[in-house]
Amino acid sequence: MSRLVCVAILVITALLHSVLGERRLLQPLFKQPLPKGSTPLGRAFVERTLRFVWHLLSVTWLAVAYLVARADDAALMTVGVMLLVSSALALAISRGRHFAWALFAVGGAAALFGPQLGPVGPVAAGVAALLLLAIAVLHLGWEFGLRWGRAVAIPELAGRPAFQPPRGLTALVALACAAAAVIVLLAARSEAAHWAWLALAGAFVFGARALGDFRLVGLTKRVYSTPFARWDDRLFTPISLALAVCFALVGVRGLT
Repeated sequence: MSRLVCVAILVITALLHSVLGERRLLQPLFKQPLPKGSTPLGRAFVERTLRFVWHLLSVTWLAVAYLVARADDAALMTVGVMLLVSSALALAISRGRHFAWALFAVGGAAALFGPQLGPVGPVAAGVAALLLLAIAVLHLGWEFGLRWGRAVAIPELAGRPAFQPPRGLTALVALACAAAAVIVLLAARSEAAHWAWLALAGAFVFGARALGDFRLVGLTKRVYSTPFARWDDRLFTPISLALAVCFALVGVRGLT
């Protein structure tokens, strides 16, 4: 299962790199005028070379995907380290705006930890539970008047909060986070399949939060200039992705 996830991530990354890179980077770049004499080798040669190098990276990722499908566990874990390092670099350099870091993180976690699902599952459950309990405590604090961090917790539009959470919503979020912490811990300790499926459902929920709404939150948001957006890039979305990976590891472990 983890090997298939890693292969899928590499193939998806290669396809998105070529398709989106061509449409959103190369073509707009090549339409821009250049100062006279800035390309001694000729503009056409420069454009062809840049396009060749860009798509060559996609071909390389496809080749790595093929090797991963046939590699042993040691080679798979090496690819996992490479993907996690790539994720960290993409996250730091783009400040979270380039969604490739999320793909690399998922593929790296699957490759690196998949062969070790036995011992890794409980650790992942513990990490997820601690994160969720911390989030639950913070939301309870907000419910009872704590103001620390609350100003950057709600998306903004035109300088104003996109919505006003009704009273009791933060307490409900705290309860949901606490329940999710219990579920992931039980899924890691139990051999019952329904707990594993609940963990996978949690992975889907947190993965959807990391992906976002194509507007204000997550990897697909289009508003980047607000305090919420900056914290979403730096903290909220990475935590959602980390929880999705942890829940997925626990769920897959329970089904294998």
